[in-house]
Amino acid sequence: MKVSGLTVVGCGALNWDCLYRVAQLVTDGESVVEESFEAPGGSAANTVYALSHWGVRAGFIGAVGDDAEGRQIIADFERVGVDTQRLRVVKGQRTGRVIGLVDSKGRRSLYVQPGANLALRLTEDDVAYAAKVALVHLSSLVGDEAFESQKEFALNLPKGVTLSVAPGMLYARRGLKALSPLLRRATVLFLTREELALLTGTENLEAAAQQLWGLGVDILVVTLGEQGSWVGSEGKGRFSPSVQAHVVDTTGAGDAFAAGFLWGFLNGRPLPECQRLGTIAAAFCLRALGARTGTPTLDELLAVAFA
Repeated sequence: MKVSGLTVVGCGALNWDCLYRVAQLVTDGESVVEESFEAPGGSAANTVYALSHWGVRAGFIGAVGDDAEGRQIIADFERVGVDTQRLRVVKGQRTGRVIGLVDSKGRRSLYVQPGANLALRLTEDDVAYAAKVALVHLSSLVGDEAFESQKEFALNLPKGVTLSVAPGMLYARRGLKALSPLLRRATVLFLTREELALLTGTENLEAAAQQLWGLGVDILVVTLGEQGSWVGSEGKGRFSPSVQAHVVDTTGAGDAFAAGFLWGFLNGRPLPECQRLGTIAAAFCLRALGARTGTPTLDELLAVAFA
């Protein structure tokens, strides 16, 4: 199995995003679709896409269906140099799909059809594929079997491989007890404020952070939307404000933040610089419809982050 040269491996859901811009999100009512947009998505997939676009040698482990959307997801990865040898094409299954409604303020409502993602079971070959890289980045999968498979995969990684995790709402809803084996192995944990409260049972950021540090998480990254972000390690945290941006769509902003942060982390930058890189990457993402449309070049990212 050829894995030489890879620095990062991602693992998580691979989805085809179908986004619809509407004037407002409604319940039991009507709203006009003003614009539609379709493209590849998935949390860890978006992060790995950006890292590869910035020159980081990356691969991905996931599953798509044997349909046009699955082929386009693979092609989009390969266009920026992501290694796709560990992607499964599941015959007779449709690629996972996310239906998203986005209002005039960039707020969104997402509905997931997991499709081929339900079939992903990680194997010893997947562990071997990821065993020699610097960092593995995980995001959630739907279903108990897929979750247990991903957890076992993470726990079987060599100690020398750094693990970062973006659990999202799907895994945060499982609670701290279910996630604790994965969190004990994680070096970097990415959460939104809502996910943090759901996972730990408290809205107090410092108290929640203490719980997660107590489990062994080294670096906790909490994105706070318009209020910016908070990054903590070794019992201390630091707020950083957001940057002003014209918000078109918030889809993928957290994934872009993770990409910017991890690029800095992989290049030995101090945490405040990693935080700044994440903030700027997210701001670029917010300016366009879709998770990857606004991805800057590395030169653009660095120029704005350290202007």
